[in-house]
Amino acid sequence: MRPRQANRLGLFAAALIFVAIGAGVFYGAQRFISDANRVTHTNEVIALIGAIEAAVHDSESAQRGYLLTGNVNYLADYGRSRDQLPDAIERLQLLVRDNPEQTRRVVAWRIEILRRLSQMEATVGNFRLGGLAAAQRSINHEVRQASVSIRDQAETLIAAERELLAQRARSSQDSANLLRGLALLGIPLGLAVTGLVYWLLVGEIRRRARAEEASSDARRQLMVTIDKLETHSADLNELSRYSGMLQSCVRTEEAIRLATQHFARLLPHVGGTLYRIRASQDYAEEAAHWGEHALHSDAMFPLEACWALRRGQPHVHRAHAEMLGCTHVMSPALHASPTTACIPLIAQGTQLGLLYLSSHDDGFLARQDLIETAAEQLSMALSNLDLQERLRLQSIREPLTGLFNRRYLEESLARELARCERRGLPLSVMMMDLDHFKAFNDLHGHVGGDTLLSGFGQLLQKLARSEDIACRYGGEEFTLILPETDLDTARERAESIRAAVGAMRIRHMGQELPAVTVSIGVASFPLHGRQGESLIRHADEALYRAKRDGRDRVEAAAESGGHVVHQA
Repeated sequence: MRPRQANRLGLFAAALIFVAIGAGVFYGAQRFISDANRVTHTNEVIALIGAIEAAVHDSESAQRGYLLTGNVNYLADYGRSRDQLPDAIERLQLLVRDNPEQTRRVVAWRIEILRRLSQMEATVGNFRLGGLAAAQRSINHEVRQASVSIRDQAETLIAAERELLAQRARSSQDSANLLRGLALLGIPLGLAVTGLVYWLLVGEIRRRARAEEASSDARRQLMVTIDKLETHSADLNELSRYSGMLQSCVRTEEAIRLATQHFARLLPHVGGTLYRIRASQDYAEEAAHWGEHALHSDAMFPLEACWALRRGQPHVHRAHAEMLGCTHVMSPALHASPTTACIPLIAQGTQLGLLYLSSHDDGFLARQDLIETAAEQLSMALSNLDLQERLRLQSIREPLTGLFNRRYLEESLARELARCERRGLPLSVMMMDLDHFKAFNDLHGHVGGDTLLSGFGQLLQKLARSEDIACRYGGEEFTLILPETDLDTARERAESIRAAVGAMRIRHMGQELPAVTVSIGVASFPLHGRQGESLIRHADEALYRAKRDGRDRVEAAAESGGHVVHQA
């Protein structure tokens, strides 16, 4: 075979192999991006289901607050939560339209939610016409059945989406494995073909000097391409791992720490700061940072100080450029040329924070698409974690008083008892009962009684230490867990609470309600028992002795056949 023909065939074979490798990598990358989009889509569906369920729960809570208090603010809250539901359900139907089974479930769920909204509207109407009693008569088994059905169908929808999420995660891993295999195959094969072409060209150095130079250029370009393929494959693998770990985070701090480590690896010579927007929605506050900034940014700044937060899209600024820079970033030195990028963290149309990057070299902008994808995944994770935290608080707080509910009391008492026993520390429990509450309720109505309970709950939270656990035990009975507190100190605390209740003044409907008193029973670990049930029982017995002996008093549980009393 002539050298010229061999060269031609060699070059043709090399080009064919590289095209095949490139096509394979392109196919793998497209498949990986498609998998990532489907994962993002599934997460969006899960988040939207949770948001709809939370809106239904908010509507029920606001309606209940309106029925109990007559406060129009609750009615306004109910209206806002109710009005959000149709658009959210319609968006959910659009998101699952590619899944007939989920579409049928969403349609059924939508019917249940609309039925529940109609029930709530009817109850509000009955309340307006006939008061609380009429509203209570309209709350029947069908209403409770509708609420249970909404919750069960939501769990079914989420379970189906999580199954899809698992399938798509496996598909994403398969795509990553395909890209890895193509990279491992393409590197040695490409090098071998390059070596063959180079060996053929050596014999024609004198006659084909220009051809050799062209071949050398092709070889250098090949190495650059291979390096890019390796870098791209590594980035995709890192992004896949990062996305999977984000979905496993259970706390916001954990997700932020994971994102910080990921961006530090992705952008090794770039300084970065992650900001979270405060609950007041007026300031962005630094949550984490990494690397060394070329231009420092304020640790806290108003939202209008950042163009990315104003516009809801990334804002890139090069030093001395005509485009305006963000005012939260320091001005560069005269001869410096740093580059900065602000990328907003947005999920479900809500701004959650900001990713600020700066470097003396603008090379990191070549990976801007990858950075924005990672930021988008972080936004979805933070949004989901925030929603989970809101739902968790709703499940352990009693809405009228703002105190913890009885289920949380039982869990916390067992946990604190185990901790105090392990460390050899005391623990005390107070049982409190508002004196003559039933007579107060009959005289001032349920709304007046609820106002009193709410005011007492606020007072108890104010008097409790940060480590204390204040709970509503049931009706007008309340419980306060006092970790690391002995019996004498607990009685002193109880006396302070008794005195504060006597001095408490509550206004209702423009009038001051009569003063009330409270009776308190106190029990202590290990003196009165080593189990939570035993402490509650002893404290309850002491409470009823206080009620029996005249009320408005503090009494400790019996010890050694007698009892210790601290009378007001």
